[in-house]
Amino acid sequence: MFITFVDDNPASKKIPWANTFLLLLNIFVCYQTVNRPDFREILGYYGFIPVAPLRHLGIGIVTSLFLHTSWTQLVANTAFLFMFGKGVEETIGRGRYLAAYFLCGFAGEAAHWHFHPQSTLALVGASRVVTGLGIMYLLLYPWGRMKWIFSFFGAPLLEIPSRTAYVMGLWALVQFSMAAVPWSHMKWLVSPLSKLGGSVFTVYQTAGTAWDAHLGALAMGAILFILFPKSGKKT
Repeated sequence: MFITFVDDNPASKKIPWANTFLLLLNIFVCYQTVNRPDFREILGYYGFIPVAPLRHLGIGIVTSLFLHTSWTQLVANTAFLFMFGKGVEETIGRGRYLAAYFLCGFAGEAAHWHFHPQSTLALVGASRVVTGLGIMYLLLYPWGRMKWIFSFFGAPLLEIPSRTAYVMGLWALVQFSMAAVPWSHMKWLVSPLSKLGGSVFTVYQTAGTAWDAHLGALAMGAILFILFPKSGKKT
C-alpha cells in the first residue's frame, strides 16, 4: 500500500521543465553516490559542514542540496518537491523558480551555520529547499485542491479529496517524527535493512533533520513570495 498526493490545481497542467530537471538531478546524484563504499568521504567533501572554514562558500553549499543518504530520504523529499515545485514554477516562472530553489537552500545553510558554527556533521538533502518552496506553495494555494490516493503498486484503490493546508500538516508531522526518532538511534533496525542491498535506510551520521535550516528556508520562501511577481490563476 502506497500513499501519494496529486495536485489538482490549474497551475500544474503544464510540464514543469525546471522542476522536472531538478527532480531527475536529485535521483541521478542519489543513484551515483548512495551505494558507494566511499560514501562517508563523499559526505565529508560534498556535504555542507559549518566548521570547515572554506567549505561554506565552496562546492558543498551547492552539492549538499542534491546529496541524500538513503533512498528513503530521497523519496520523501522528491515526493513533496514534485507536489509543490510544479505549482510554484508555473506561477512565478521557470527562471525565478530555479533561483528560488537555490536561494531557499542557501538560506537554510546560512541559518544552520549561524546556529551550529562548530558542527562537524554534514548537512545534506533537499528538505530545506522543500520547506521554502512548500511555504511559497501554501501562500499561493492555501486551500488548493489535492487528493490523497491510496494505491497498490500503482493501481489506485481509493481517492480522498484534500487541501494544501492538510498536506502541509502531514509533511510537518513527518518532519517531527524524523527528528524525534533519527535513524542513527535505530541501528538495530536499519542496519539489517540496509544490508539488503538497496540502501533504503541509512545509519550515516549527518546533521539529520536540521530545524534551523528549515526555518531559514521558510523565511526565504516567504520573502520570495512577496518579492516575485506571480502569474496564472489561483484556486
